[in-house]
Amino acid sequence: MTVSNSMMTPEQIIGLNQEHLLSIEDNSELLGQKFQCHHEVLVPLAKLIRQSEIDGIPLRVISSYRSFERQAEIWNYKFNNDVELNLRDGTTVNSFELTPIERIKAILHYSAIPGTSRHHWGTDFDIFDAAAVDQGYEVQLVEEEFSDNGPCSRLDEWLDYNLNKFDFFRPYREDKGGVACEPWHISYRPIADRALQEFPLELLKQVLSEKDIGGKDEICSRLESLTRKYVYTICQE
Repeated sequence: MTVSNSMMTPEQIIGLNQEHLLSIEDNSELLGQKFQCHHEVLVPLAKLIRQSEIDGIPLRVISSYRSFERQAEIWNYKFNNDVELNLRDGTTVNSFELTPIERIKAILHYSAIPGTSRHHWGTDFDIFDAAAVDQGYEVQLVEEEFSDNGPCSRLDEWLDYNLNKFDFFRPYREDKGGVACEPWHISYRPIADRALQEFPLELLKQVLSEKDIGGKDEICSRLESLTRKYVYTICQE
């Protein structure tokens, strides 16, 4: 299969292949940060980071690419163990108190089904105020950190005014009824939008059925409705 520069294969979209990625080393142009990203995202991301430094609100990449296998580890830990899950109404519940489908939906509020994470694409990043990180702040990635009194309050405002200039946006800027509000999550729109348009639902269903994924029978039987709510439902601006 011939692949154009920006196109990803179905396997890459669901996190099974990393050939579309660049590994950013410590001595890179991205100011000492080390992570992986889509090869066409490097330049716009570098420009975004540089502008944040110029404006005195330097951002730090906390999380970038995540493989299918890593997402499966996160998912299976939450599904297969009696852990405390956060519900949409702000309360918590022990996972084993929920039915399998209730557990799946509770996990989906904060963690993606393996194969559906935008972090598979190399276009999406979790970011934080670099000054807070350098001062030893323990990053939690919760909404309150980006509120008026949080360590990322200035960064939050800066992102509102500047992301679009570099073709980035925040897909979970608000809770649209699927994934919870994640003000720290940024995405490079030109490539991420195309990955979403070409999302290989049938391939994912086949892969999930063959993998050791907690709740996979319930997931596969409802995959279309789950992806509609937790993959396609995003903020557009």
